[in-house]
Amino acid sequence: MEGLRHGSNKVPGIAGLPLDIFQVEAGGVVWRGAAATLEDAIRRIQELASASPADYIIWNRHTGDKQTIKSGARQEEAGSKRAQS
Repeated sequence: MEGLRHGSNKVPGIAGLPLDIFQVEAGGVVWRGAAATLEDAIRRIQELASASPADYIIWNRHTGDKQTIKSGARQEEAGSKRAQS
């Protein structure tokens, strides 16, 4: 994969793109790609979530900021479970 690099933090990413996208799984997180802007990252998560509903993390490797995005299908499942209780 051309452009895949490990930064100084040893996290893989696409060279030059500041935002990394991770999918949260039971055993940890899986890197799912990189984006140039927050809007691009959210759009990519929407694509990923349509096939694999999960929580996703957007991590800014320049600032260290993290944002968790919960996919709609997962939120709907949680809501229906609460309604059944």
